[in-house]
Amino acid sequence: MLKKKWRSVWREGIDPATQSAVVADHQKHRHHLALKRGLPFTGAYYWIPSKANQWSILVFPNAFYEDGEAGHVDVWQDVVRILSCLHHLNVNDLVTQISNCPYGLPRGRVVRMGTGQWGVAHGGDQPTRTNLESTVSDAFCLKGVHPNFFFDEHEQMLPEDWEQTRLALSL
Repeated sequence: MLKKKWRSVWREGIDPATQSAVVADHQKHRHHLALKRGLPFTGAYYWIPSKANQWSILVFPNAFYEDGEAGHVDVWQDVVRILSCLHHLNVNDLVTQISNCPYGLPRGRVVRMGTGQWGVAHGGDQPTRTNLESTVSDAFCLKGVHPNFFFDEHEQMLPEDWEQTRLALSL
C-alpha cells in the first residue's frame, strides 16, 4: 500500500524530466551493484539505440524487483523514460507514443535453468554489428559459467511495436 501511495506522490509531485533522469540513474546504479558482486545474475535486458544509431544494452537485474523477476512489461516504462533522456525527447510525449510497445526493441533474459546451468533467451533480432554473446556475458558476469544462448520466440520484437518505437525515436 505504501509503495502505491509513494508512486502516486512521485508521479504527481516531480517534474517528468527529473523522474526520467532519476529512473535512468537508478537503473545504472542497480546494474553497477550487480556487477560489483562479480557473480553471475539473472534479469531482463533491452538493446537500446542512441541518437547516432549505436546500440547498447540496458540491464535490469532480477534481485531488485519485489517478486524476483524483472519482467519486460514491468520494466518497459523505465526503458521509455531512459529513452526520453537519451534522445532528448519530451517524456510525456514518448510515454503517449510507445508506453504500450514493450516488444518494440530487441530484448532477452538471463535465466538459471532447472539443471542449474545459466541460459540466455533471446529473440534472434539483436542489432547488427553487435556481439550478443560477449555483450550479454559481460553485462551479467557470465564469462566463467559459459551460458547456453538459445532462441525464444517470446523474446522477439513485434513488427508493429518496433515500427511505433522507431517512429517515436526518429530512427
